[in-house]
Amino acid sequence: MNRNILIVEDEHIVALDLKMSLEDLGHTVVATLAYGEEVLATANKLKPDLVLMDIQLAGNMRGTEAARLLHNEMQLPVIFLSAFCDNNILEHAEQSLPYGYLIKPYDRKELDASIRMALCRHQADQQVRRSELRLQMALQAAQLGLWELDETENTLLSCGIVNDLLSNPPEVICDGLEHLLQLFHPSEHQRLQQLFNRDRDINVVMRLAGIQPRWIELFARHFQQGTQTLLVGVMRDVTEQQQSEHQLRQAHAVFQTTAEGILILDQNFKVLSVNPAFSTITGYRSADVLGQHPESFLYPENNHSPVAAKLSELKSSHWSGEVVCLRKDQSCFPAWQHICKVKSPQPGSATSHYVLTFSNISALRRAEENLAKLAFHDHLTGLGNRAKLEKTLKIEVERAIRNKSMLGVMYLDLDGFKLVNDTLGHSTGDRMLQVIAQRISELTRAGDTAIRVGGDEFVIITPDASNPAFYHKVAEKLLRKISEEIELDNSQVQVSCSIGIACFPEDASSYDELLKCADLAMFAAKESGRNRYSFFNVAMADKTQERVFIEKELKAALLKNSGLMLFYQPIIDLQQQKFCGVEALIRWFHPDYGMISTEKFIGIAEHSTLIVEVGAWVIDQVCKDMTALQQLTPDLKVSLNLSVRQLEDEQLIERVTQAVRHYQVNPALLQFEITETALQDLEGKVSVLQALRDQGATIAIDDFGTGFSSLSRLKHLPINCVKIDRSFVMTIPHQSNDIEITRAVCALCQALQLKVVAEGVETWEQQQFLQSLNCDYAQGYLFAKPMPISDLEKWLKNFRFD
Repeated sequence: MNRNILIVEDEHIVALDLKMSLEDLGHTVVATLAYGEEVLATANKLKPDLVLMDIQLAGNMRGTEAARLLHNEMQLPVIFLSAFCDNNILEHAEQSLPYGYLIKPYDRKELDASIRMALCRHQADQQVRRSELRLQMALQAAQLGLWELDETENTLLSCGIVNDLLSNPPEVICDGLEHLLQLFHPSEHQRLQQLFNRDRDINVVMRLAGIQPRWIELFARHFQQGTQTLLVGVMRDVTEQQQSEHQLRQAHAVFQTTAEGILILDQNFKVLSVNPAFSTITGYRSADVLGQHPESFLYPENNHSPVAAKLSELKSSHWSGEVVCLRKDQSCFPAWQHICKVKSPQPGSATSHYVLTFSNISALRRAEENLAKLAFHDHLTGLGNRAKLEKTLKIEVERAIRNKSMLGVMYLDLDGFKLVNDTLGHSTGDRMLQVIAQRISELTRAGDTAIRVGGDEFVIITPDASNPAFYHKVAEKLLRKISEEIELDNSQVQVSCSIGIACFPEDASSYDELLKCADLAMFAAKESGRNRYSFFNVAMADKTQERVFIEKELKAALLKNSGLMLFYQPIIDLQQQKFCGVEALIRWFHPDYGMISTEKFIGIAEHSTLIVEVGAWVIDQVCKDMTALQQLTPDLKVSLNLSVRQLEDEQLIERVTQAVRHYQVNPALLQFEITETALQDLEGKVSVLQALRDQGATIAIDDFGTGFSSLSRLKHLPINCVKIDRSFVMTIPHQSNDIEITRAVCALCQALQLKVVAEGVETWEQQQFLQSLNCDYAQGYLFAKPMPISDLEKWLKNFRFD
C-alpha cells in the first residue's frame, strides 16, 4: 500500500538512502528535512501519512520535540531512526508517543515492517479517537456527564458535565468516592452511599450541593474486571424538568383545591375535564357534563352566554366579565367568569384548548348590598342618612327638571327631645327616635324618602306633588301622629315637632339651596311657637341671602386675615379691688358694611362649620396678644370663649398646644369659657375639658343659670369658675328672684370651691351687693366696655376702684 512519508534526517547521505529504500518499497517521499523547526509547517502543508524522524537534527530543535508537536497538533504517527538508545534518549522519545523506534543501521525488511505496523496502529487509533469524539459530542448534545468509580482503588474518572461540577479535575481523582459525594447536597450522602453498596443498577434523581436548588439524574451499573470493581454511569442535569414537574404538581393541587370552578374545553368548546369546585358550586358531577358545550347546562336560556361570542371577538386571548350561571337544580347565581385560550406549543399553531373559570359572587353581591345599606342608612332608625339625602335629592331635582314636576322637602325637628334625653337617658331617647322614625315611615308614600339628618332632625323628600296643598295635608298628619303619646319605661312621653317646607322650583334652583330653604322654614316654625309647620317665603329668602353673604364674606375675612379683630373687656377682682384680667371678644369690621353685629355673624358661623375656623383664629390671636397684655399687669389672665362645635373638633387640643408653644404663652394665664347649654350633651366633651386643664388652663361656665345643668354634673366637671349671666345681675337690686338666684349661685360655688364672675355689672349698687356675697370677680360697663388692646393701657392709667 503506497503511503506518503516525510523524512526528517540531518545527514544527507542517510536521508537519500532512506528515500531510495522507501520508494523501492512503493511509498512516496513527500519531502526530506534536516531541521526540526521546519517539521510542523511542512507536515501541515503536505499532509504526510507517516514521519521518519532522526532524534539528533541540525538546528536547536531535537526530533523528540518536533515529534511531540506533530502528535499534539496533527496526531501524525512518528517512527524514530537513531543510532542511540540510551535511557535518557528513550525517556524523551517516550514522551512524544512514537509509533516505533529503529536503531541505525537497520535493514529494509525491518523498516518496512515498522512502517506497516505503525500505519495499522495509527488507523486503529484514529478509529478510537473518532469513537471518543462521537461519544463526547453525544454526551454534550444530551448534556450528559460520564463517570467511572474504581471502588477497588477509590479513584474517579469523569468527563462532560461531571468535570464542570468538579471544576477542572485531574484525569484521575484519588479519594473518588469522597469527591463524588461532595457534588451532592449533604442530605443526599447517606442515600447515595446506600445505592453504591447495592449490587444492582442505579437510577435516581438527587439534589446537588449549593445555595440554588439544582437536580441531577444519576444512572450507574456495576462491572467486574478481574480484581477491579467498577461503578460506571452518566449524569444528566434535570433541574428544569424537576421545576416543571413541581409546577405541574402545584397546578394540579390548585386545580383540585381551588374554590373557583374550572372547566377544560377542547377547540370546539366541549368539556374535557372539570375540577371538584365546579361540582361543589353547580351540583353537576364530572360525568354529567363531559363532552357537552357549557351553553347547554351552565347558562339560563334567556341569558345569552358569552362563551362563543366573546371568544370569537378575543384579540388578547382572554376575556373576563360577570355572567349569570345555573346550578343543576336550575337555580341561578351571579358569577365572575374568565375564559382563556391555550395555544399548541408549536409556533404559529392554532388554539388547542380553552380554560373557563368562574366563581360564585353571591356573597360579594350580598356584602355590597349590606355596605350600600350601611353607607346610605341610619343604623339607629333604619331611615336614610345624610349620604342618602344628598344622593336622593340630586336625583329628584334632576328628575323634576326633566319632567317639569314639583318636588318638596319637609324638614322636621322634634320639640322637647333634649329634655327627654336629659331626664330619661340616652337609651330611652334612642327608643323614642325609633318610634318617631316608624311613625314618619307610616305616613310616607312609596316614592317618598325619609331621612334622619342627625340628632332629632328628619327630612322627607316628597316628589311629584300635584300642588302645594298636598304638603299642608302631609304636614298636618305628621304633627298629629308625632304628638301622640309614647310609652317609654312605663312612662307616657309626648313630644311635638316643627316642620319647614320648601318646594322646587318655586323656592330654590338647586338641591342644596332647597334643603337650606326647608331648614330656614323649620326655624321659622320653631320661632312661631313650635308644634306647627311653615312654608318658605320671600322674607326667609332675604334671610337666606343674608346668611349666604355673611358666610362668604366671613370665609374671605378668615382667608385674608382682614377685618377680624379682638376687643378686650377688663375683669375686676372685687375682693382685692384691682384689675386682674380681660375677656377676649371678637369683632368684625367689613370694608363695605362697617361693623357687623357679633350676634349675627357668630350665630351664622355656629350654624355652619365656620365657627371652628373663627375659634382657631381667636386662639391664635389671643396667644399672639399675650406679650402686649402682660405688660399691663403681671400674671394677667385672659378669658376666651369656646363654642360647642369647637369642643367636638378633634384638632382643638392640638391648635391650643401649637399656639401656646409658638408664642411662648403660659397656659395657666388662659381661661376657656363654655356655655352651660354646651354641657347638656357631655359625651366626648369632658375629656376635651380635662385635656385643657392638664395643660394648665382654667375652665369657666359662661351664662350660668340659663341652661338646665344638674348639680350632679357640675361637681364632676373639670371647671374652675362660674360666670353668672348678666340677665340675673342687671335687675339687681329691684328683682328679688334674681337677687336670690345670684345669692344661691355664689353660695353654691363657694361650697364647691369655684370662683365666681358676675357679668353685666353696670351700677354701683350691683357692685356693692356682689361684694357683700363675696363674689370674686365682676365685669361690665360700670368698669369698662370692650376695647382694642391699644386702648387698654390708657384705660388702666385712669382706672380707679370706687
